[in-house]
Formats: sequence, C-alpha cells, structure tokens
Amino acid sequence: MAGIILAGGKGKRLGGAEKALRKLGGKSLLERVLVRIQPLFSQLILVTNTPELYSSFPGKVVRDLHAHRGPLGGIEAGLLATEDQMNFVTACDMPFLNRELICQMQAWGQGYDIVIPRLGSYIEPLHAFYSRRTLPLIQELLRTGNYKLSNLLTAPLKVYYINEEQIRELDPQGLTFLNINTPVDLAKAAKIIAKETNSNGTYQYS
Repeated sequence: MAGIILAGGKGKRLGGAEKALRKLGGKSLLERVLVRIQPLFSQLILVTNTPELYSSFPGKVVRDLHAHRGPLGGIEAGLLATEDQMNFVTACDMPFLNRELICQMQAWGQGYDIVIPRLGSYIEPLHAFYSRRTLPLIQELLRTGNYKLSNLLTAPLKVYYINEEQIRELDPQGLTFLNINTPVDLAKAAKIIAKETNSNGTYQYS
C-alpha cells in the first residue's frame, strides 16, 4: 500500500514559494507529513510539478500529468505510479496527520473504492483512500474537464464515509485536517508545535 502526497500547489497565499518546502518549526511541511505517514506505508509517492526540487524524497517522485488543473490529476498520477490496489492520498500541507485515524480508515473501508472523511456537509478528499478501480472515472473526468473531486464520489464506485463521531473519537482536537494555506494558518500551526510536551510526536493544548 502506498502513501501518496500531492505537492502541486504554489502557495500563492503564503508568498508564492513551493508550499511543500515552506518551513514550520524548523522542518518543511513535507517533512512533517513524512514523519506521520512514513511508518504506515511500504511505498511513498510524491506528485509534483517540480520533481527536480525533491531529489532527497525517500520514495518515488512523479510529475503531475495535468498541471494546474487541481488535485484530481495528482491523484491519477499517484495511482498510476503504484501497483497497490488501495492507497492513501494526502496533501503536503497537513502537518498534524493522525496515524491512528489513517489506520482505522483503512480497516473500516475494506471492500470499498474510496474511504473519505465527512464532517457535516464537508468532505476531506485529500485525506482519503482511493482504489485503482477509480482510475477509469478519474481519467474520464479529466478528459471532459470535470475537475471537482466530488464528481468522483458516484456510482458505480463504492464510497465509505467516515463520520464526524468516528473522527472525533480518534482526533478530539480536530487537527488532522488543519492545512496550511495562509500566514494565519502557519502561525496557528507554529503555536501548536510550540506546545509540544514530549518526544513521541503528540501534543497537548490549553
């Protein structure tokens, strides 16, 4: 099973620098994602428009096949880069991924094509498991210019939604979906990291 990280964003609201390489508490956002998911997956895949910047990535680096058309093309490139049937897809800007939640999502979703969190009316498509069986529909959506990830959550694909109660049991602070889009987000994440109280990667909050 592969862990696929999408790093196609330029981080315009963060000053235009490559978002995955933006520093947070002395480490890049990509490094913080890797710390969380590397122990969970036998293969790591990074999808990017600038593969030349990631020569030290501890896995396979592939180019986004549909640059600047949103994450759907990145998911396609990631799934094409692995022979594993079911794979986890996440964004490069989520520094507080919850390992236990990811493992439980994998367990809950046996027999499904997509396993995705849903909080109220919002879904989290860049914290989800996707089967390679989704590829034909992904490619059809890309071919016809339908780039919204929500278009993928349709029959005949079988979708398992992780509900908010299940999520809160494993991630009561709700940080796993915190992504870094703006300087305000970056400052919030820095404050969380500053409250680290032990060496095992967990955090406490006031």
